[in-house]
Amino acid sequence: MFFKNLFNRKRTNTYSKIHGLSKVEYSEKYQFKRLFNLLFQAEELLKELALTNSDPKFIKFKNLLIEEIYEVEGDNVANFTNIWNWFKPNKEWRQFTEAKGMEIGSQIFSIVNIWKIDDDFISGSIVFLDNEYGVILDKEKDNNFGIIRWDTPHEVDEEDWIGMFGTFRELGGVIVDNSHQFKYINNDGSFKK
Repeated sequence: MFFKNLFNRKRTNTYSKIHGLSKVEYSEKYQFKRLFNLLFQAEELLKELALTNSDPKFIKFKNLLIEEIYEVEGDNVANFTNIWNWFKPNKEWRQFTEAKGMEIGSQIFSIVNIWKIDDDFISGSIVFLDNEYGVILDKEKDNNFGIIRWDTPHEVDEEDWIGMFGTFRELGGVIVDNSHQFKYINNDGSFKK
């Protein structure tokens, strides 16, 4: 169901334009089949742990994660941001599953991190657009990043691109290697004095 919805005719054209990939290439690049197999294994592990763990915070997380798995499976355009956040090192997944969930959690995070980097702004990423470099600031709105601090001699030169990653890419914007050296700003976006 997920693949059928994700790659309906309208969406395939959009993905081809934005990513330059066919639906098969897109699916393979982001390892969707493997990701969902791992997510269903994660669901089973949470259900197993729930037999001996009645902590309300754990139960709430278990229910939210299971609901999210089935929601993204049925979405036309899947957004794995919540899963990405929960599976980050030392976040909810690791806290609640400890060693039992470490391997599954690491694999899930690796896959969704590739998707996240290619489909959204991530705090600390260095970007390039219209012959200017900038950095995505650690300023969050509605669980999303996208405030860019451009590397200019102006003490404040920020631009709000939250929710417009696709537009950013269509206009030629790219995420670049984090080893880039800024002239006027530091890697956190603060102005060099």
